[in-house]
Amino acid sequence: MRHRHGMGRGGHFLEALVLLSIAEEPVHGYEIARKLSELGVGFEGVGPMGNLYRLLARLEAEGLVQSEWDVLGQGPARRTYRITEAGKQRLSFLANRLRFQKTLLEEFFKRYERLFGQRRE
Repeated sequence: MRHRHGMGRGGHFLEALVLLSIAEEPVHGYEIARKLSELGVGFEGVGPMGNLYRLLARLEAEGLVQSEWDVLGQGPARRTYRITEAGKQRLSFLANRLRFQKTLLEEFFKRYERLFGQRRE
């Protein structure tokens, strides 16, 4: 399975966060942005929300999520996203990749602290 990796700095992490948010429950774009904002990833404003919707469109084009219009809720119709089996596989791949990166970071900080004798944050 070929995966697109050129999403810029932090792209894999953002993709993993978005897929995880959708895997937790079917959700619309603003709800995804709210969940990410709680984690410190901001999507305030038109530009950042546009980036989120471009990512969602790519995930849908790659078959990782599916969307449908929710016309039954209050207010205007909203697109609701659900994760697919392929999306779950991609999320698993990304989780494993992030675990590996976490291990590398932990080793880096152990060596850094051994060298400099204190934590610097």
